Amino acid sequence: MNKLSVHLRNLSADDMKGRRFASKGSIVAQKYIISSLTKGKVNAFQQKFLHPFSHKTLFSQKNGHNIIGYVEGTKFPHQYIVLSAHYDHLGEKHGNIFNGADDNASGTAALLGFANNIARKPLQHSVLFLFTDGEEVNLLGAKAFIAQQNKLLPRIRLNINLDMIAGNKNTSQLHYIDRRLDNILSNGKLSEFRELSANQTIKVKRGFKQNNSHYKNKVRWYNASDHGEFNREHIPFIYFGVGVHNNYHSVNDDFDQVNLTFFIKACRSIFQYLYFLDRNITPLQE
Repeated sequence: MNKLSVHLRNLSADDMKGRRFASKGSIVAQKYIISSLTKGKVNAFQQKFLHPFSHKTLFSQKNGHNIIGYVEGTKFPHQYIVLSAHYDHLGEKHGNIFNGADDNASGTAALLGFANNIARKPLQHSVLFLFTDGEEVNLLGAKAFIAQQNKLLPRIRLNINLDMIAGNKNTSQLHYIDRRLDNILSNGKLSEFRELSANQTIKVKRGFKQNNSHYKNKVRWYNASDHGEFNREHIPFIYFGVGVHNNYHSVNDDFDQVNLTFFIKACRSIFQYLYFLDRNITPLQE
């Protein structure tokens, strides 16, 4: 089985108990992610993989943990691309485990695969592999990263966020949205970027449906996941996903319900976009 599929299966297994924020299942997921990064010889960022943060409510305080890996760039070591995916999900409810295979074991698995590849063959830019916690609780992990790495923000050229890229059995199209790419790409390169979709083995479409029959509320896609926090800091971003489907936030979002063939092809397509951007981002003037 493809290594990406193995990661997806393991991250959405029952023993992770749905990876709920600040839970025992979350700790199991953290150990799996860190073990995979270590085996892939991915560096810990700022000498540590775990970057804790706290979330206080009126009645309690819970501790979350972002996980950040790092591979130094070959040409622009002090300019960063942040690849992000949240690893938390909904946990258990009424005796049922919400395994979150698509949401977001899929993005987490992809990020582990990308980290392993980039560690073997670094990109021109330094890459941060940001596995966020607490996305399901109002983007807590992304907010913590922005606060903790405030001094680094001017050197982050781009965020690529992966959230739900395996879909369900009927999924056949990958979507993305972006903002401010014209700040980091010339007009010619931006046109080339838009044309990349024509050469993919799956359908890749810019934009998401604003109304979806599987979800009663209108989705505000520009702030719907961790990329929203980068957006608020005016950092260029791309968000890849499949949109809302009938397994979204349900007990049916299991490994055997995702479209594995599509997932593998989506990962390959996203990596092609990443590789193009790494080669064509206009450098910062030092």
